[in-house]
Amino acid sequence: QSGLYFGKTDDLWQFGKPAGWGGVWWEDEVSAGETSDPYLMTGFDQKVLHLSNDSDSTVEFALEVDFLGNGKWKRYGSFSVEAQGYQHHAFPPGYSAHWARIRSEQKCVATAYFTYT
Repeated sequence: QSGLYFGKTDDLWQFGKPAGWGGVWWEDEVSAGETSDPYLMTGFDQKVLHLSNDSDSTVEFALEVDFLGNGKWKRYGSFSVEAQGYQHHAFPPGYSAHWARIRSEQKCVATAYFTYT
C-alpha cells in the first residue's frame, strides 16, 4: 500500500532521521572484474558495508565512491573476504559520498549489503 503525503518538506523531520538498508548483490554469481550498480550513499549519518563470500576461495572486493554524483569514481579501499566468510566495514562518522559501488576481483558468489542510520 502507499499513500500521498501533503505537507511541507520541513515537516518530514518530525518522522525522525532517515534510515535504510539494501544491497547491490544478494547471493549473486559475480564475474571477475564485475562492478555492481551504484548504490545511494548520501543523506545518512552512519553507514556500514556488509560483504560475504560464498565461494571456495578468498575474494578481493574493491569499494569505489562518487563524491559529487558526477560519475567520477574514486577507490575508497579494498576488502579481502575469506572463503565462506563475512566482513563488515563501518564508515567513519560524517563520511559522505553520493554513490558507492563494489567490484569483485575474482569470480564468486557474493553479497554486498549496506545499512544506513
